[in-house]
Amino acid sequence: MHDGYLFTLGICGSAAEDDPAPEVLSTLLRAIPPVKRAAFLGVLPTEQPDPLVSEIVADMRDAELIVIVTPASTPQLPARLNDLLCAACATDLGEHYAVLVAIGPYAASVLPALQAVVTQCGLVVTGTAALAADAPAPIEVVRTAYTTARAALAPHALPREVH
Repeated sequence: MHDGYLFTLGICGSAAEDDPAPEVLSTLLRAIPPVKRAAFLGVLPTEQPDPLVSEIVADMRDAELIVIVTPASTPQLPARLNDLLCAACATDLGEHYAVLVAIGPYAASVLPALQAVVTQCGLVVTGTAALAADAPAPIEVVRTAYTTARAALAPHALPREVH
C-alpha cells in the first residue's frame, strides 16, 4: 500500500494506436481509484534487450492489483508480454491480485494461456474477460477485483469508496 492507497499496475501487451488493447486498459484504470501506473509494451527490434522488464517487475512486486490487457490477434501472447511474465515468475508475487483481459479474434484461446502463466507467477486471478475487438471494456470486472484486493490487502486504503 502506498501512502494509504491501494496500488494498481496496468500492463498492456500492445502500444499500437490501431489496437483496442491500450484504450481498454486506459478505460479500466480510469474506472478505479488511484494510485495507478501503466506500462504499454510496444514492439522491440529483434534481439534487443528489454530495458523496461526489471522496472515493470519491480512495480509488479509492489502492486496489490495488476490489470493485464493483451491483444489476441494471434493465438499466442505478444512476445514482449510473454518475456515480461517469464521474468515476473522468477519473483515472489504471491498475495497480489490480477485481472486479465484478452481482446481480439483469438481471445478465447489466449486468455487461458495468459491465466496459466499469471497463476504460475503466484498471482491470484480475480477476474477475466475475453472480448471481441469492438466490445466495451469490462469495467465491472476490474471494479470487483479492486474491491476484492482492497478487502484482502488494504481494507483501510483511501479513498474509502469506489466509484
